[in-house]
Amino acid sequence: MKKTSTYLPSLIISVLLVFLTIAGSALLLVDINISADKLKKLARKNSLETSIYSDINKYYKDKYNTTGIPAEVFMDAVDEAYIRSFEEAYIDSAFAALENRTEMAAVHPKNVKLEENIDSFFDSFAEENNYEKDDNYGLKLRNTKENAYATIGSFCDVYKFSSMNRHGILSKLAKVYSHRIAATIAAMAAVLLMIILLILINRKKKITAMYWCGVSSMVAGILGMVPSLYLLVTRYFDSFTIKQVPVFTAFTSVMYKYTEAFAAVSIALAVVGISLMVIYGVIHEKKKYPDVKPTKID
Repeated sequence: MKKTSTYLPSLIISVLLVFLTIAGSALLLVDINISADKLKKLARKNSLETSIYSDINKYYKDKYNTTGIPAEVFMDAVDEAYIRSFEEAYIDSAFAALENRTEMAAVHPKNVKLEENIDSFFDSFAEENNYEKDDNYGLKLRNTKENAYATIGSFCDVYKFSSMNRHGILSKLAKVYSHRIAATIAAMAAVLLMIILLILINRKKKITAMYWCGVSSMVAGILGMVPSLYLLVTRYFDSFTIKQVPVFTAFTSVMYKYTEAFAAVSIALAVVGISLMVIYGVIHEKKKYPDVKPTKID
């Protein structure tokens, strides 16, 4: 095993195999864990709608002195089901943009009751104050409805996709995300190629390829496992400074979910690596001393 002609190439390929295994695992987990359906399930699991409703209600109560519109005009038409539909609309729109590498479409699920409440308030206000329903009146009415959708949407967009879209971050992520499947296949193919090369280099003693694969798998597992467990044990993501509770919960839950998945895969890689090395050791000893039998003890 320690002949220079096989040992050095095997060592180099083994090191490459470590990093390719880590990269392949990370990419595979992105495809599995970062999707529209997964984010929707996490949002529902964390019951973000309750916190979002409270935040919207507080916002409109605080704005009453500025706008003169009671919070009830808006909140009577907003419930957790509507908030959830708004959340999911943002998620679907964002992932459509990521998949197709296009601009994120404007999102605002129609709320007939909300619009009727605003119409009713403006009508009552106009009648009580003898306000003429002219073009200016119509403009203010339309702006109030549009602002209502935009305001409610800003609270419902817990992953801040619209903000990422405005700052060009989403388009940059799309360049990577849209090619994730191809990148995953390429990484896995590279891993397979490295294993084949190890077998070919050690063709005179093929069992040695098992040793190198075991070492690579174990090292890859340890390199991925140690930082992942550190992040989980120390609850590192809890230190993020995000004022909005729903946004904080949404982001940290995604980060913890991905980190947990990566830690699990890393632990599995370490176990597989150690198992391969143990199997190699047993088989190697049997080949080294084929006629040696266990000592009989009377």
